[in-house]
Amino acid sequence: MSRSSTETEYKALANATAEMMWVQKLLTELRVPHPPAARLWCENLGAKYLSANPIFHARTKHIEIDFHFVCERVAQKLLDIMFINTGDHLADGLTKPMTLAKLKQFRFNLNLQGG
Repeated sequence: MSRSSTETEYKALANATAEMMWVQKLLTELRVPHPPAARLWCENLGAKYLSANPIFHARTKHIEIDFHFVCERVAQKLLDIMFINTGDHLADGLTKPMTLAKLKQFRFNLNLQGG
């Protein structure tokens, strides 16, 4: 059980980082060019700041040690954590009801043509 939303988001970043590392290794083995740094989007500023500075948040002590490899990847410039506003998630267009204006923006962002 997490003690904060920052901890939950940070654990999600750690899981996504592990998956990204696997994809990067696969691409390397297949000799497919890819950028050296993976980019992950996070909607929690606390988790984003924590990834760059593990001493930033007092609740850091509750996060298991194996999740701190996210900080190492960021420090080595192999991972770039970017902030995304909750309202700008592309997946929301497939999972949540939205206004017509938001639907049009979603279609535009995905390069979809209306019929």
